Amino acid sequence: MPGHWSWTDAAIFIAVFVGIRFAFIWLATKAFVMMIPDGDACPICDSETLAVERVGWWRVLGERFRRSWCIDCGWEGVLRRSDVWLSADRHRKLVNQTEASMAKSLSHSGQLPLSSKKSS
Repeated sequence: MPGHWSWTDAAIFIAVFVGIRFAFIWLATKAFVMMIPDGDACPICDSETLAVERVGWWRVLGERFRRSWCIDCGWEGVLRRSDVWLSADRHRKLVNQTEASMAKSLSHSGQLPLSSKKSS
């Protein structure tokens, strides 16, 4: 009978409406995740990044994502984990950058450089 609704019609309407909403949320989440860069390269300067310890609410992201920090430009953000392997050139560059940054950060605990010591 036209114009008469039954509970079955209401259940079908609700199921379709909820299904469309879930599909929209799922697609929006997939699109957002795909916008997060994958690999271990900085999205700003394309150099290697170092993993940062996940503390606090960052652990909610799970194992698929990692916090990263760029050695060169100081960018800090989230990257997707992937199976991207480092090329030999990139690996060599990363090793050189890491060694250079470690050499800069070595502390001499208050000692003056040799060139500035006063001779007696």
